[in-house]
Formats: sequence, structure tokens, C-alpha cells
Amino acid sequence: MSAFRGQVEKRDLEGGIWQLVADDGKRYTLVGSTSGLHAGAKVEIEGEVEAGGGFGIGMAGPQLRVSKVRRL
Repeated sequence: MSAFRGQVEKRDLEGGIWQLVADDGKRYTLVGSTSGLHAGAKVEIEGEVEAGGGFGIGMAGPQLRVSKVRRL
């Protein structure tokens, strides 16, 4: 399990996806437990990047399987 810090964005790809723009500039598509997120929130997310990058239909960045979200 790894921790990723950054800002949450809502994008209109694939009917709407949540992404984390990490503090290091990398962008991850969030999958799994995303309830309660809102655009612009600064968060720390515990989770794992899906093997092979886990790109979805929108090809919007590797998928980050969310286990836990903490607001900063």
C-alpha cells in the first residue's frame, strides 16, 4: 500500500471520472472507494496503482485503486 498526496479533479471522460493530480505532477484515475470526494479537495490517498498501469477507456492516466482517503 502506498500514499499519494494531491488535489482531486472531476473530469467528463467516460461519463465522469475522478482523478488525483499528485503533488509531483502525475495524474491518476481513481477507482474503488471514491464516495465523498469533491473537486478541488486536497487529499492523501492510500492505495495501489493497478498492475500494468490499468488504463481505462478514457486513457486518462494509470488507475489508482483507492483504499482510504484522508482530507488535508
